[in-house]
Amino acid sequence: MLLFSAFLTALVLTMVLIPPLMRVAVRLSVVDTPNERKVHTGVIPRIGGIAMVVGACIPVVLWLPHTQEILAFLGALLVLLLFGAWDDSKEISYQLKFLGQFLAVCIVVFVGGVKFEIFPFAGLDPVPVYVSIPFTIVFLVGVTNAVNLSDGLDGLAAGVALLSAGAVALLANLVDGQEVMLISFIVAGTIFGFLRYNTYPARIFMGDTGSQFLGFTVGVLSIVLTQQVNTALNPMLPLFLVGLPIVDTLYVMSRRINEGRSPFAADKTHMHHRLLDMGMAHYEAVSVIYLSQLSFLVTAFLLRYQSDAVVFLAYLGLTGVILGGLFLLRHMPVIGSRQLTRQISRLDRSEKTRVWALGAISCGVSAYLLTGALLLPEVPFDIAISSLILLVILIVRLVWTQYLRFVPLRLLVFPCIAFTVYLAHRDPLVITLLSPAVSTGLLVALVALMLLVIRSTKDQTFQTTPTDLLVMALAGGVGVLYQQELIEATLVPVVLGMVVLFYAAELIMRHMQSTWNCFTLGMLAVLSVLSFGLL
Repeated sequence: MLLFSAFLTALVLTMVLIPPLMRVAVRLSVVDTPNERKVHTGVIPRIGGIAMVVGACIPVVLWLPHTQEILAFLGALLVLLLFGAWDDSKEISYQLKFLGQFLAVCIVVFVGGVKFEIFPFAGLDPVPVYVSIPFTIVFLVGVTNAVNLSDGLDGLAAGVALLSAGAVALLANLVDGQEVMLISFIVAGTIFGFLRYNTYPARIFMGDTGSQFLGFTVGVLSIVLTQQVNTALNPMLPLFLVGLPIVDTLYVMSRRINEGRSPFAADKTHMHHRLLDMGMAHYEAVSVIYLSQLSFLVTAFLLRYQSDAVVFLAYLGLTGVILGGLFLLRHMPVIGSRQLTRQISRLDRSEKTRVWALGAISCGVSAYLLTGALLLPEVPFDIAISSLILLVILIVRLVWTQYLRFVPLRLLVFPCIAFTVYLAHRDPLVITLLSPAVSTGLLVALVALMLLVIRSTKDQTFQTTPTDLLVMALAGGVGVLYQQELIEATLVPVVLGMVVLFYAAELIMRHMQSTWNCFTLGMLAVLSVLSFGLL
């Protein structure tokens, strides 16, 4: 309950603060204007980071003990907030940026006691202070800048940091590291609140304030996790937990140095730039980067207790794959890649394909849920009465649509899906008749049809975003938790089934041409069957 409360507080605070900050940013000209290095074409406020930092600090003050370590962390965030807001409004030099980052890092190192003490290949004895402190300062300043430099596309830095925070929370949960978990959930709440306004096409940017806050926080949490909360974890895991931003930054800086330029010179050579240059759409480029980040995090989780040699070789291997991919992208002919993209998109422009697939989804979802409902031997009283209420409201909503459009259809449909999936996966008879293989096959086919419809949609009624991929990644993480025996097996199909069916229902409702159709009739039938539990 505490984790959820902290997450929700951070999310609401961030979402509430952003709209007034956007208005202030426009009046004060704290905006990001397009130039040759930017991929956006309009003037966008870049003040979202302030909402994120404030949205994180308040829950930390409310829900965490006011120890010296927590107060040092809050003080460091205040320094980053001041320097970040200064940079977002005046675009200060990189020397001043480094000064702000250095001051923030020194606060958590010297006051908060955050530092590397156990080094890889150095045994279990702590290394001397004159080694650990400089190394920690360099690492945290580097990570802060790495995430800052990776913030080049809508939702990119936020999504990468969200994945890292989730991995940190999962590893902390293994040893009941409550404070690290709580801060990770708070960071996740601020990110979800920010992504509400930043998903492509973005209405606000986080600016240097937000990206430095995310990079710094992920870096600090990764050190505390491996050096204090669970010292059994391999000390190299922070490299995995930060993940792709480090690899991308090292790659870009090494290129600049090799070309005789300053490593801090601005250009368009980051991984996301190359992905866009080869013809990928915005959300495709961000999604590829999310998947690359996930590869680091999954590896960190699987190798968390392995030897230094194994973890080091795994990191080199993953880094080599990423850098090899960047090298190929750098030398890949842009024209050829765009021709390949055009060939693939031919299917996307087929209207008949979209209509056929959408009809199959509408009828398929209805048939799947109705079959599960009909096979139920009994329905609990509370679910039956809830279904009856939903049935009555849905009928009224469909009959008088022109007067009741303010009643969201999804609020009536989603509970119907949740009831059916939950009951179907807890009843032995339904599980026997609808075997896991059959259910999985149907859901996979449904996902394939959904992707086909989304790719062939010409308007903007429903478009996937990288945020959707984050939701799917979190759902996929349930499978990893199950494999590690951290959750009950019965929860896995319930979560995955609901996620897929919720997305399918959303897709259907956004493309409905008429109120009465296969999908709405199917929902009426399902609710009617569930309501029979009252008899």
